Amino acid sequence: MTTDTLPDYNDSHSKNALRAWLQLLKCSKRMEQMTNSHLDKTFKSSLTRFDVLANLDARDGETVSTTKLAKSLLASKGNITRLLDRMEEDQLIERKPNREDRRISDVFLAPKGREEFQRMVNDHEQWVDHVFSVLDNGEQKMLIETVGKLRKHLESTSP
Repeated sequence: MTTDTLPDYNDSHSKNALRAWLQLLKCSKRMEQMTNSHLDKTFKSSLTRFDVLANLDARDGETVSTTKLAKSLLASKGNITRLLDRMEEDQLIERKPNREDRRISDVFLAPKGREEFQRMVNDHEQWVDHVFSVLDNGEQKMLIETVGKLRKHLESTSP
């Protein structure tokens, strides 16, 4: 039974909260699958690789430790070391030992990674625009505000 055909229990707050949670979870999972599929088909890449490139691009040439990078990723963290090894082999990133703790590597975007990210980000923006085209501008703004409010609450709540 899909959420679209769930029986109408009473309209209590908790039932609506469960329905909202389920819709968000299913939507998030489906968007992640679609994004991975699109990035693979278009760039032979993944959401996690795109996420790494986006995080490094936002640092504008500054290095970041692998530990900090892993914490800032939106996508699955999985085996970050192996992912970074492959990205370094592909010349998308560069690593160097951390000045304060040589057991830690600092990561930064290589020129090829910056070029690849720019190609990906332009395509990604168009693709996301297409995905969200089902919502008008007002609905998109309302979604941003509503999900943002929920996210703030979640971030202020202990796990």
